[in-house]
Amino acid sequence: MTKTSTSDDLWLVLPHLGPGGAQKVALLAASYFMAKGWRVRLVTMLPGPAQAHAIPEGLLVTDLGPAVDALWKRDHWNRSFIARGGPFLAPKRLLHRLAARVLMGPFLGLFEPVQPGQRDWRSQLLRWCVVGIDGPPSWQLETLLQQGSASRVVSFLSRTNMRICSALWWDDCHLVVSERNDVRRQGLPFPWPSFRRLLYRRADVLTANSEGVMESLVPLFQARQLALLPNPLPMPDVGLVSGHKNALTGFVTVARLVPQKGIDVLISALAQLSGDATAWPLALVGDGPERQQLEQQTVQAGLQERVTFFGHRHDPQTFLFKAGVFVLPSRFEGMPNALLEAMAAGLAVVVTDASPGPLEVVKDGVNGLVVPSEDPKALAKAMERLATDPVLRAQLGSNARETLHQMDWPVVGPIWEALLEAP
Repeated sequence: MTKTSTSDDLWLVLPHLGPGGAQKVALLAASYFMAKGWRVRLVTMLPGPAQAHAIPEGLLVTDLGPAVDALWKRDHWNRSFIARGGPFLAPKRLLHRLAARVLMGPFLGLFEPVQPGQRDWRSQLLRWCVVGIDGPPSWQLETLLQQGSASRVVSFLSRTNMRICSALWWDDCHLVVSERNDVRRQGLPFPWPSFRRLLYRRADVLTANSEGVMESLVPLFQARQLALLPNPLPMPDVGLVSGHKNALTGFVTVARLVPQKGIDVLISALAQLSGDATAWPLALVGDGPERQQLEQQTVQAGLQERVTFFGHRHDPQTFLFKAGVFVLPSRFEGMPNALLEAMAAGLAVVVTDASPGPLEVVKDGVNGLVVPSEDPKALAKAMERLATDPVLRAQLGSNARETLHQMDWPVVGPIWEALLEAP
């Protein structure tokens, strides 16, 4: 592959710049490495939600979303079934997609010996399948790589990771792939799980943001190196944290409104509170496909006066500093930034035992409370306990903040730098 422009020191590759912990981590990493004098480029792959985060000054941004969207709107790539008469006008593309899906099914065994860097028929066929099924995002990424290059690449989130692995299959660029959730519980549609198992062989380093996520990667992938890459977390000024928590009331959750986060369980728990805890409102900061359903659940439970849906906000920290307790009733997690930010802000937190990532930083009764997953009654008891015990809230919040010092840039930065050094 011929490169025609000067190489960047680092590419950070994301699906989009909408809400999400991966986006926040990537932008924090961009600021950190730019401060060290690196030339950093942020690449986004898809049309998606509106930009949810501020872009650091001087960061180079390449957005492939508009070009991908334009291609998707052609009939032969339109994702609407009604508009799919177009494939029959483009039989080569239709056959490509169908053949790729067949090959990734009963003929998957053909690909087992495939290894990155080898220009054999298996590698050719694997990449042909990826392009056939993925279409415009993979096309645009390969076009971008023909125009320029990076010395190092860090990619985030499964499908984006697979696209970059395919595009760099024969390239010697140092590639770090970041997985942020337990891959056993993601439920990717066919044939993406098969793609992932094969394509991740290209990663020089396959990273997880928690020990639980890393455990899920061990039996599945053959990356050259498997490593823990902690989320960076700049600590808020201690002056903003001290002296404000004990007098504050109210629960807060910062999360995407998707089934994974368990907000339905939280609303059920709120309906079971008693005594003084019933005076505590709940602030839900975030948006997602479950919002309408959760709003209906809130009305049905008679909680519309106690629950406020704020949607996505650029300033979630504002809500953390105004609340007394942070609640995250997730069904599974990697290492959620919102939880870490809440702990860094000195908030007492409640998490579930089904979230392996949070359990690596939250110790029950030490720096937070842990409750069984899918148990609104147990969650309600924990919320009640914190709402009515300011001394316990203060103790847990102080301990939580102390715990999070291990994720500040002076500690985490050298880990990132070491993993980005080419072997």
